[in-house]
Amino acid sequence: MRYHNPIIPGFYPDPSICKKGDDYYLVTSSFEFFPGVPIFHSKDLVNWKQIGHCLTRKSQLDLEGVPCSKGIYAPTIRYNPNDDMFYMVTTNVTKGGNFYVTAKDPAGEWSDPIWVEQGGIDPSLFFDDDGSAHFISNARDRSVSGAGFLCAPIDLKTGKFLRPATPLWGGTGESAPEGPHIYKIGGWYYQMIAEGGTELGHMVTIARSRELYGKYEPCPFNPILTHRHRKGDIIQATGHADLIEDNDGNWWAVFLGYRQTHQYFHHLGRETFLAPVSWRDGWPVINNGEAIKLVMEGPGSAVQTLSTDYETDFTSGIDFNWVHLRNPQEGACEAGPNGLILRGNSYTLSDIGNPAFLGIRQRDLSNRVEVDMIFSPKLNYEEAGFTIYYKCDAHMDVYISRVNNENYLFFRKVVGEINHEAARVPLDIDRITIRVIADKLEYRVYAVVNGAEIYLGKGLTRHVSTEAHELGFTGVFYALYATGNGRNCETEALFTRFSYKGFDREDISL
Repeated sequence: MRYHNPIIPGFYPDPSICKKGDDYYLVTSSFEFFPGVPIFHSKDLVNWKQIGHCLTRKSQLDLEGVPCSKGIYAPTIRYNPNDDMFYMVTTNVTKGGNFYVTAKDPAGEWSDPIWVEQGGIDPSLFFDDDGSAHFISNARDRSVSGAGFLCAPIDLKTGKFLRPATPLWGGTGESAPEGPHIYKIGGWYYQMIAEGGTELGHMVTIARSRELYGKYEPCPFNPILTHRHRKGDIIQATGHADLIEDNDGNWWAVFLGYRQTHQYFHHLGRETFLAPVSWRDGWPVINNGEAIKLVMEGPGSAVQTLSTDYETDFTSGIDFNWVHLRNPQEGACEAGPNGLILRGNSYTLSDIGNPAFLGIRQRDLSNRVEVDMIFSPKLNYEEAGFTIYYKCDAHMDVYISRVNNENYLFFRKVVGEINHEAARVPLDIDRITIRVIADKLEYRVYAVVNGAEIYLGKGLTRHVSTEAHELGFTGVFYALYATGNGRNCETEALFTRFSYKGFDREDISL
């Protein structure tokens, strides 16, 4: 079987996977975006469809005032055969810490959170053969001095530990040990973790023990996955893995990585990759120790049909692809028979707030996006349009606004403290099409006004990259937005079409 990597392109980091029968389920991190923790389903590991989010209510996910790249970190999903229940455990690093939610149907509603008092991040659950459940997270709170990870048996009904947590294997000594998972395979307990930080030095390491709370011996050929010595490869920062066995007895790993554009720069965010796993002397070997590629081979006969092309007029509602920036304000975003209505509030894209914002992940380095919109602001402060959004101080915006009682079309770039007006075009109509053509290095921005295409300028992808800004764990969104720039808008913005065409796989055949 040949397939394309990443299997889930765009900002979908920290993947975790589980299986019930013939069905696979996968979740990823979501940080400050709402709903939180997207969940995907597959029958064959290479074709994935999003079926919802685990955190869809404010009672589950409070993101009010959450800074960029905070909020929800690294979830784990597990199926517990003892109670026929799915568990998703994660960390809201800004509000509350570690918790888990449950569901009988992963595509349905998930429970309210059950909070766990243990600190740290990247929690995971392990269900042993005797029916017991165990909770593990990294020990960044250092409640046990020097411990890399703390593990304890847990009462799943209450989230309370049945005895104090015990330090487990702390890793090989590299920086930032995190992302722990425990597996029982062939009479061994395996503890697999990420080390090196989620950057160029990222890696996966593993150890094993005959007893869950016993002494763990590290794998003699750690790390079992890394690209830290492959700086020229397009795929970088591979790590944060989870293992799964398919129904034919084949083992696989899902993990994060990113596609760099120049050396060291990436802007799509960390993505979800897949590789086969073999076993050597009782140790898992990811992709036979070889580099992860954009086209991979593995056991099986599935035919991958991945397409990132997408179009909507919003008349059928807002589907799972779209998210808000933090918890949306009531009435700010509404799909109806004419399209999507956004009602701007006081928050702007540069605020740590809740602007009228609806975003979809950029999933290809090379792509074309078009947006049809109608907006005729009546007051000077009103603004609505389209943004290439990475974070509050890194976005490029094409929008209509009113200045001195005249309407204009603008192209603006925000990079750190720099706010640059790149274009201003007088408007005498309220209907325009915004068109962006992207490759790995730049965005070329156009508008169609009165049937004529106008070139507004270009923006560099590195200006919305992780490496160009402080503390960034997310990726670029294409988003529709409206703002009153400190006040509520009186004029609604209507978006009647969003179209996305991806080109990354056109020249890479299976």
